[in-house]
Amino acid sequence: MSPTEDIVRFFHAVDDRDWAAVRSGLADPLDTDYTSLFGGEPERIGADALVDRWRALLPGFDGTQHFLGPIVVTPTGADAARADCDVRGYHHLDGATWMVAGRYTLTLRRTGGGWLVGGIVLRTTYQDGDRTLTEKATDRAAA
Repeated sequence: MSPTEDIVRFFHAVDDRDWAAVRSGLADPLDTDYTSLFGGEPERIGADALVDRWRALLPGFDGTQHFLGPIVVTPTGADAARADCDVRGYHHLDGATWMVAGRYTLTLRRTGGGWLVGGIVLRTTYQDGDRTLTEKATDRAAA
């Protein structure tokens, strides 16, 4: 498959809560940077730990949808690439929505099974809606 197809499949798996597919799409460990959204510091994290983090939040929403595109893939080595794409991430809960707009930069690694996400950087452009839905979703997912 192409890197673009693997990226789309990965985010579909996130929105479908298909955690096995999400995990199989990640390199281990990987680098993440969500500082433009949540503050803190970029981190290197194990793939299982990142999936666990998402599992503790995303199922608490009634639904999420990540719109990506266009996805621009730039080779950075024989089995490496960088993908840049705009994103609109919609998070819906109890009739309210929190939307995050920005750009992802994904570091990709080619393996025998396809392309794995080895790094995720989100550069948030703006947010709209109720950001407190993350706390509500976390509480709901834990219950």
